[in-house]
Amino acid sequence: MEKKARIYNLIIVDESGSMGHLREATLSGINETIGTIRSAQEEFKETQDHTLTLVTFDTGNTPYVRTMIDNKPIAEVKEFTDYMPCGGTPLYDAMGQSLTRLHDRIKDDPDAAAVVTVLTDGLENSSREWTASALRSLIEKLKTEGWTFSYMGSAHNVKEVTDLLAIDNVVEFAHDERGTHNTWLRERSSKRAYYRKMNDMYGQEASLSAMEMMEQKRQFAREYYGPRVTPDNISTLNAGEIFVFGSNIRGYHAGGAAAAAMHHFGAIWGQGEGLQGQSYAIPTMEGIASLTGSVERFTKFAAEHPEMRFLVTRIGCGIAGYTPSTIAPLFRDCIMLENVTLPADFWQILGITNYNL
Repeated sequence: MEKKARIYNLIIVDESGSMGHLREATLSGINETIGTIRSAQEEFKETQDHTLTLVTFDTGNTPYVRTMIDNKPIAEVKEFTDYMPCGGTPLYDAMGQSLTRLHDRIKDDPDAAAVVTVLTDGLENSSREWTASALRSLIEKLKTEGWTFSYMGSAHNVKEVTDLLAIDNVVEFAHDERGTHNTWLRERSSKRAYYRKMNDMYGQEASLSAMEMMEQKRQFAREYYGPRVTPDNISTLNAGEIFVFGSNIRGYHAGGAAAAAMHHFGAIWGQGEGLQGQSYAIPTMEGIASLTGSVERFTKFAAEHPEMRFLVTRIGCGIAGYTPSTIAPLFRDCIMLENVTLPADFWQILGITNYNL
């Protein structure tokens, strides 16, 4: 019988009072993530077995750290509804207790892989057992064992907290429904990419030593939130990278990014849309309805070509005269595509700041 990765998905969610107006978006994100894990179990059933543990925390309930779903096979997990924010934020205790419990469960299993996701909108203020230094030491130990950590934070100094805890995969989201929804999209995309990498590794596990497999797990953990921000200036491309620029339907690539695409990245004069060389044209001058359709076609193309990496520039924000606040939402579906990067201000408009640049 072929070996399988036993993937232990641990989601730790803040249920303190300040999350109240994000309740529906948080529930939606949790349940959509459950769906992503369930889909991975079905797609990669030959190489993976998935379980889910879901922990919520706040001081308004007893106990203040609660295991709502306890290491269930993902096929048995139903829709989650029991989420009513109130009270303070015992973040360190929630993480420390949950991580210790899971580590005790899997520490002797070489095929175990833990994927830990934390969502919180506030600073630690209520823990009784765990300190930042103790939690950092635990996280650093678990990272050497191939554990993956991601932190989705809002309404506090997210980078300062994650630096303190030695968590590298970090996004900060706008404290509203848009930011919460889109951050869960980003998380689901990263999970899907991680599961695919694990599938590929276990597909060739017979040729890898235990040490090599552990090093690959550590690498996958470091890459969990890959860089998704398009550089401001692009002068060269790596193999497989595609320069995505704003064009016009006639393909007159006379200025700006379009001229750069034609002179450096293989864009073709007279071709107004689609892949050409190491570039992809999106016509922007024919009205917002036409532009919307072109972005939808681009998104479909990018999803069908995961072997390519698409660097979207600030299309439509030059000669076409649109603002980033108009254009960025057209690319929302690209949040789920790990092979698409967006300009920094597009991400900000979508409600996400990615610290893994």
